[in-house]
Amino acid sequence: MPPEIGTSQENLSLADIDPSAIYTVTEISRHIKDSFAANPQFNSLLLKGEISNFSRAASGHIYFNLRDENCVIACAYFRRLQEAGCNDLGDGLQIVAMGSLTGYAPRSQYQLHVKKIIPVGDGLSAQRLKLLREKLEGEGLFDQSRKKPLPRLPRKVGIITSRDSAAITDILTVVNSRCPKIDLVMAYATIQGDGAPGSIVRALSYLNRVNDVDVIILARGGGPSEDFMAFNDESLVRAIATSPKPVITGIGHERDNCLADLAADFRTSTPTAAAKAAIPDVQELGETLLPLKANLERSYKSYLLAIDAKEKEVRAKREELQRLRTGLSSLSTNLNRSYEAYVLSLKIRASEVEIGKKDEEIRQATEGVRSDLFKYKVAIVALAAFLALILLIFLLRG
Repeated sequence: MPPEIGTSQENLSLADIDPSAIYTVTEISRHIKDSFAANPQFNSLLLKGEISNFSRAASGHIYFNLRDENCVIACAYFRRLQEAGCNDLGDGLQIVAMGSLTGYAPRSQYQLHVKKIIPVGDGLSAQRLKLLREKLEGEGLFDQSRKKPLPRLPRKVGIITSRDSAAITDILTVVNSRCPKIDLVMAYATIQGDGAPGSIVRALSYLNRVNDVDVIILARGGGPSEDFMAFNDESLVRAIATSPKPVITGIGHERDNCLADLAADFRTSTPTAAAKAAIPDVQELGETLLPLKANLERSYKSYLLAIDAKEKEVRAKREELQRLRTGLSSLSTNLNRSYEAYVLSLKIRASEVEIGKKDEEIRQATEGVRSDLFKYKVAIVALAAFLALILLIFLLRG
């Protein structure tokens, strides 16, 4: 083995070390693997734990992690060793796995090669998750009626992810291909570990206060299911469900047991899918608008033709109106003349009546004069006769 390096050997050089005591990476990896194989204790182990990150390959082999509250170990259950009931295996199931511990030299990893599985029941974390889900479902937090619609043309898109997440690259790729000019507002957060729920809640609160952010993407890359525990945190799930702005999740898995997905307004399985759900494709919009543009152009041309026809109709009406005005002017002149004649005739009639009255008065006056003259004549004749009589009497006496 290499000499122990202490304070007295801080200046140790390669010349001071026996070359045979130096391992290559391959040698030490193989040594570790051989140590597992040589130890009978590792050839027949019984391990109790909860299944997580369960997957079934196209070959039929089953891969999963066996975990307790503190540690995780990788397991492989090859198809030829599988027994009846394997179809019932899945995340959250508590089992006792029997198998051998083996090393994988190229990556210096070890895993349990499972030979038999004995189901125990739901694991503790699965039980807790089930109870929390039932509680939140009972409150209506996952109801479809609570889901907010996604904006068709968002002004800004908020992004919650970790600063070094591959999700950023995935989202930017979608942005550059679909709508390069859209504004993104980044809110970096811790997305796994004990501090993740609080960090994500703070990022969500921040984006809800930013003006013009119309939709929020909560994204992270793939990984083992243990890394998704933060997305089952009650405080985070409630924050997503009550977010004033719609939330899209793209947290990198296909399973339906993530409560954050159930609370989100729209769930996707990857950051890429989340970005596509939030960000419009301007090319598709353009293609959608082409028929509308053609219809609008046709409508515009029809409108112009209709306007031209209306203008011709208006011109014809104006000409007709002008003719009517000319005729009306003539009628008005004639009417004025007729009115003047009518007034004159009324005056003539009034004069004729007045003349008639005067004529009657003259006639009556004439008749009066004639009557008076007659009376005067009679009186004169009588007086003359009387005088003649008196004269005659005087003559006879004389």
